[in-house]
Formats: sequence, C-alpha cells, structure tokens
Amino acid sequence: MLATLTVVTLALVEVARPTGAWPTPVKCDEADPTPDGRIYPEPLLSLTYVGFDEFLCGMALLDETYPDLIELEVLGTSEGGNDVYVVRTTDETIPASQKQGNLYVQNSIHGNETAGREGAFRNIEEMLDPDLMGSLDWVEQVLDDWVIHWTFPNPDGWKSGEPGGTTYARGNVNGTDLNRNYPVKGWISGTPLSEVESVHIDEYLKQVGDWYLGTDNHGQGPDTYAAAGLQIVGQFDYQKSETLARFADGITEAMTEYGVHALLDELGEVTGTDVGPYHWGTLYDMLGYSASGSVIDYYNTPDLLDGFGFATEMTLSNLNELHQNVFVPILTQVHVDSVRAINYTMFQQALDPVAFTYAVDGDVAYVFDPLRVRHDDTNGIGYEGDRDGEYEQQPYDVSRMQFFEDLNLYADNPLTAIRVPDVLSGATELATFDTVILNEDPMPEGDDTEPWFAALEEFVREGGNLVLTDGALPALAELGVVAADDVFVAPHYVGSVETFLDAAHPLNANLRGVASQTYDTVPIGYTFGGNLDSAPNWKVDQAAWEAAGGTTTGVHGDGATIYGEVPLGEGRVRILGALLPNPTEEGYHPFGLLNYAVTYTGYTLLQNMLTWDNPAQVLDVGGGGGPDDDSAQTPTTGGGLAAAALLVLAAGLAVRQRGRWRVWPDARDRPARQDA
Repeated sequence: MLATLTVVTLALVEVARPTGAWPTPVKCDEADPTPDGRIYPEPLLSLTYVGFDEFLCGMALLDETYPDLIELEVLGTSEGGNDVYVVRTTDETIPASQKQGNLYVQNSIHGNETAGREGAFRNIEEMLDPDLMGSLDWVEQVLDDWVIHWTFPNPDGWKSGEPGGTTYARGNVNGTDLNRNYPVKGWISGTPLSEVESVHIDEYLKQVGDWYLGTDNHGQGPDTYAAAGLQIVGQFDYQKSETLARFADGITEAMTEYGVHALLDELGEVTGTDVGPYHWGTLYDMLGYSASGSVIDYYNTPDLLDGFGFATEMTLSNLNELHQNVFVPILTQVHVDSVRAINYTMFQQALDPVAFTYAVDGDVAYVFDPLRVRHDDTNGIGYEGDRDGEYEQQPYDVSRMQFFEDLNLYADNPLTAIRVPDVLSGATELATFDTVILNEDPMPEGDDTEPWFAALEEFVREGGNLVLTDGALPALAELGVVAADDVFVAPHYVGSVETFLDAAHPLNANLRGVASQTYDTVPIGYTFGGNLDSAPNWKVDQAAWEAAGGTTTGVHGDGATIYGEVPLGEGRVRILGALLPNPTEEGYHPFGLLNYAVTYTGYTLLQNMLTWDNPAQVLDVGGGGGPDDDSAQTPTTGGGLAAAALLVLAAGLAVRQRGRWRVWPDARDRPARQDA
C-alpha cells in the first residue's frame, strides 16, 4: 500500500529532486537565512537530505548558541577515514552526580536509512531552542535529569551518497553491516568488532555505563504502516519486557501528537490508500527475520550494559527502495515526525518509570530442574565447529530456571519451586497447588517414571491444571492423552505460535502487537537461517489432540497444535510447545550464553495458562516451596525475597540505584544465585 502511496507522492511534488543536486539550506551562521528560521529546516521546506558537513556546521552553531546544553565528540575515525560522532545533550550546569543516568539514540547505522539522522538533527535543535520546544517543562526536566547520547555510527555509508559519491550505502566503506558487528552473548554469525566504528561505539557504551532507555532508528521498504516498532529480544525479565511494550504503546499514541496521522490522512485523501501510522512486535514478528550482533541486542545485555533498548523501522526510508536518488519532501516529513514520536516518547517515559506486576491467578508451582549449562562442564563449551578459538571464550553458567526466579521478582503471587524427589517422597503434595508447570524435561530428576507420571495424572484428574511447555510435551503420552508418536519436535527459525485460533478463547486473551514469536534464539545459542534453523518447537498432531477432546488455540504448520488445552478428569492439561528451551552450546558462542529469551507474547501466553482454580486444592500450603535439605539448593520462592519485592511494588517506592531512580527491584541487587 505504501509503495503505491509513494508513487503518487512523487507526483505531488513539482520535481523529483535528485539528492545532492542543491545544498540543503542548513544554517551554519546565525545570519544565514533558512525557509523557517531553523538551523535544520523542516523536510517540507528542504531541497535534499542533510549532508555530513551540514550536520557538523549546524551542530557547531548549536554548540555556540547553547554551550551548556550540548557537546560534540569525535569517538574516532571510520574504516573510510571519516569521523564517528556522538552528540550529548544535557544541562551541564547540573553536576553529573545528580543525573539519573543515560539515554541512548542511535541514528542511521545503515547509511542508506536516512530517517534516524534526519529526525535526530531536528530533535536536538528543537529541544535546545526555547522558541521551539526547549522551554517545555518535560524537555527541561529531561535535560536536567538525564544525559542523552546521540550517535552517528556510519559516516562512510552516509557520505557515499553525497556529491562525489554514488549512492548511500547500508554498510561502511568495507561493505560491512555494522548492525551485525557487536559481541552479543549467544550465537554469533558474524565477526564482531571487525570494524573500527563498532570498536568506537562499544568502548563508548562500556565507558559511559548506567544506561536506561535506548532507541535505534532505521528504515525499511514498503509496508502498510508508516513505521514498525521492533522489540529486539534478549534475556528480558518481566519489568524490561513490559517497559519496552509500554514504549511501543506510547509511540502509537504519540503519532497523532506529532502530526503523522494528519500527514497520512492528507495523503490518503489524494491516493485512496489507507496507511496506518505504527504497529509493533518482535523483529521476527515484524520483518520475518532475526539478527545476531545488533547494537540494541548488545545494549540490552544483562550484567553488561543492561539497557532497555528498542528499534523502529521507518517505511520507505531505506534508499534501496524506490527512491535511491530522489528526495521526497512529504515522505521525509513523515519520517521525521515519526522519529519525533519515537524519541520524545522515550524521553518522557524516562521521567515517569512504571513498576509492572505479573498477575498470577492461583497458587502455582514449577518443577525445578538442577541442570546447568557451563563453559567448564563435562563437555566444555560444547561447540565443535571450525570457528573454535577465533575469539577468546568467555565463561558462562546458565539455567532456564532463572526465568522463574526473575519472574518472582514481579509476580503478585510468587511461583513455588518443587522437585521430583520431594513429590515422590511425599514431602511436597501437588494438591496444594492450582497449577503445576513442567517445562522442557518430562522428568528432570530421577528415572522412576511410573510414580512420577501417576502423581501428575492424579493431580490433574482431581482438578489441577498441568502446564506442559517445550520438551515436556511427551508427557502427554505418559498421561494417556495422545499416543507417543502424536507428539513431535521440529526445528524452526524461532519459537512461535504461527497462527492463533479463536481470538475470544481465554488462552488467547490480552495478545498485543503483532503476536507470534514466543522465544528468541540468539541469546540462548540457537542458530537460524535456512538449514541452520534449530529452534525446537514441540507440537501435537492436531487431529489426535482434538479427538482426545483437546482445543487448539494456536498452530505451527498445517495440522500441528502447538498451543491449547485438553480436559482430563476434573482438571486440565495445557500446552505451549515453544517457550523456554534449554540454552544450547551447539552454535558458536564465544561471548557466553544467556538463560532465557522469552518474548512479551510468551509472557502473556504463560499468564493465560496459569489461570485456574483447583476445586480439590488442599489449602494448608505453609510457608513456601523447597526441600529442607540445603544441599538440594532449590531457589527460595514465596518467602522473604518475594515478599520484599511485593512491598516495593505495592508501595511504589522510588529506590535510588547507582544514580538512577527506579520504582522496581533492580536486577543488580538480587541475592546471589544458588547453583545446583
């Protein structure tokens, strides 16, 4: 649709203006005239894209005019010999010790995606100029409380499209995609830090530290929306996942405030097209692919930069699409106004953080698995490919059980860890719970399967809710629901529910964005791409499932149930075949692995599956889960840690953490892990 829109848009301008044909009327001196008096005029009044030298002269004038609010720094030179810049905006009269922390805006890491930088120039100017936005209360407060770092990481790709060059380039002078060049934890497909631009940005990010919200603004090809928001999935605890979802929802609302709706409406009247302003999901949900080595993925890495980063693609701002050598003022205005909505939403939300609570309906247990994946366990790093030794191996010690420990920091009714031996000995009674979660392994400890599955079946038949995820789905056969050969696993690009069925079903409640992906691959070591697809997705033959009385609420492939429920006696068995697999060492992972990579949709589906009231529940639960034997080292849940977290959430207390005001428990202050 928007491709059609652009073709018509070209007809709306008097001339399709070749890029670089005339200088943009950027003001380099206070006496220079511009069409609207701005240093960087609005795109509707411009002749072409802002050039690299014009960017510098405009920033120099801003620095001269507002010396206490802006600073320009060269981080180093690019592979092509061009300077790599960061612009910092903050009220420098306020001591650094009184700042809350740092916000990050990355602009046009792909040189042929102009929207990020075109918006950034104008954002910076209007936030400093009191006659534009600089006198607004929220703008003054952001500059008082935060340091905003605006990076321009790809001068080579930018300058290649200027007079004397040919076309704007995605990569640098070497043709390297700089957004696949960072040392993320998990599977590495490229050669991280092979380019000096990436080294400069990496060193800067680590030097600054104390990062909070961040955005990476890109351009894409045709779409039916003006912009697409991307939640780049990593090891996101619930607070981070919901903070980024809130960011996306806020952008949706801001598209009206900053004029995107109005521009699209005007164009729609002329073209007869109906183009939405904004939609969002994961990178895979939106664009159909994932990525290893992106800056925002790296920015989000826990225990490293630990930022809260998001990305957005502005439609038809990728100059390989339709208008490589043409500047379309009204289209670029849509891009710039979209960037305003993105960046200003982020800044305002930094001033107003929200503590999120994961609502858990009923008393829930999860079966603890002591398995850990370590760099120094019996099989070493596990990887046996031809890249072994290319980078120095970083240590790691991970477990998918960390997901439940992290979830309990935000759960209003914390989940209890239980162990197979305690159930079999009678120390733990399943009937004290409404729901029991069995994840990945049908029996994670011991090999006496008959009493274990008998206990699970009794729990369900008497009224309990058994949630099976990932590799635990073969337990369906042990429970007599379907035959063993009706349950199977297939490798896919990511973990996902390909299609949801029956939107009104309670298991499909509260789906947001473009919902499909349930877990990502890179952080936990799984590879993707053609014959490299390796993400395990467990499924049940749909005909067999429904013949057993099951309801299919999501499928992955024809006739393959991946999400649904089936009655068993007075209770239910609910399944989700792709949520929380074990991290794998099979892909190249020199920078280590993470524990889990559940998406916002994965969190929602799990929450829906936990909604259950066990009519046969034994109510004398006691003080929480876990065996008395300290050597078992089951994580403590439902006790003091969870209660303390709930008090913080309930009171909404702001806790000062390393110079940043937060209203949620900080991951860096969690008690030490208990290894098993």
